[in-house]
Amino acid sequence: MKKLLCALLTGAAALGMTACGGEKEVQGAAVATMEQNGVTVTMTFDAKGDTVTRITQESTIDLEGFTEEQIEAVTTTVESAEDIYNDLEGVEYSCEEQDGQLVEQIVIPTEGDTLKAVIEQGLLPVDNENLTQLSLKATTENLESAGWTIE
Repeated sequence: MKKLLCALLTGAAALGMTACGGEKEVQGAAVATMEQNGVTVTMTFDAKGDTVTRITQESTIDLEGFTEEQIEAVTTTVESAEDIYNDLEGVEYSCEEQDGQLVEQIVIPTEGDTLKAVIEQGLLPVDNENLTQLSLKATTENLESAGWTIE
């Protein structure tokens, strides 16, 4: 009887541990948007529980009314950003002009060394440079307190 009870308890414990680690990743778990000076920035957060697994940032700049010098300055800034992001393993960067708008997209996986590298480059403002993961709740609360709209 003891052996049967022990086997049942061991099986129940194994099932319990499997269930705890089985959280599924939710794509688009939160979306933050900010509009300022003709630039709309949208950040979409994928998460597993409260842990952010990926950030997708899309910035749209309406170029209508920009002078040649202003467009050249924006282009120079984009080229510089492209160089920085392309040097970071795992990060995807793209920028293209569509219908008079410049659309920049940055995809940052936040697991492993990529998060550390992005923080070290100062590309993800955080209070603790030794973070190994981002809290979805804390991140969205900080953005909301800074004026972002959270969905």
